[in-house]
Amino acid sequence: MKQECFYCGFKDPMPFTCKFCGGSYCYSHRLPESHNCSGLTAYKARAIETGMLFKTETAIRKRQNPVIRNLKHIASVITSNYSLTILILVLISFVIQNINSKYTYYFELVPSDIFTRPWILITHMFLHANGIHLLFNMMVLFFFGPELERRIGGKKFLGVYFISGLVAALGYSFWTLFVLGTNEPAIGASGALMGIFACLAILAPDIVVYVYFIPMKITYALIFFALLDLFLSSSGDLIAHSAHLSGVVAGLVIGKYLKNTGKYKRY
Repeated sequence: MKQECFYCGFKDPMPFTCKFCGGSYCYSHRLPESHNCSGLTAYKARAIETGMLFKTETAIRKRQNPVIRNLKHIASVITSNYSLTILILVLISFVIQNINSKYTYYFELVPSDIFTRPWILITHMFLHANGIHLLFNMMVLFFFGPELERRIGGKKFLGVYFISGLVAALGYSFWTLFVLGTNEPAIGASGALMGIFACLAILAPDIVVYVYFIPMKITYALIFFALLDLFLSSSGDLIAHSAHLSGVVAGLVIGKYLKNTGKYKRY
């Protein structure tokens, strides 16, 4: 079951128990050296004094059915941190999309309908056009979502995700209706994910990411993607560039606010 890391407070679905101090830690702080283990210090001191290693007592546990154990792990992953919970919900939604053809029609973002069907401002984030669209978005969520959530906590992470997605939906709707003069529907979590990416770039600007196999700081990567979206905003392709840019603005504003208040963890 999920437990908070004794060192950073991150809720890990599969925590590690330190054999020296007995505390529960996340993957990043599982090693004694990573959490300044007091038990390890005591172990070394005792080893020096006695000249021998002490034996740790291990409890004998009844072996659990592997099927039940795996199901518990899956349930723990789904409920442990919000970024992975969203990922699972998106995958489930994608399966439903391929089973029921009307599902996308009811929940996609249609710019002219945002006031008569306001739920589409949120539901469009759980829909994707195809497997490639889903794969790229979920890769971004999988790698950058937990990084941001670990720094700001689950509730603030949800705020970043949904506020960025909402702003992206509004930005896309107004751009499509009043600038392009069309009413093309949109689906996907890209706007929300760009908000996560932008917020993380503000809070952890030294993170190195790979853009087309080229390593660069996340700040430069964000500038690159924003300029690319800006350049292609009127290209007429099937990518909602205005949603991406709106999500970036929302992420930058939230990230700046969190940084000014200091309500985040630094690593």
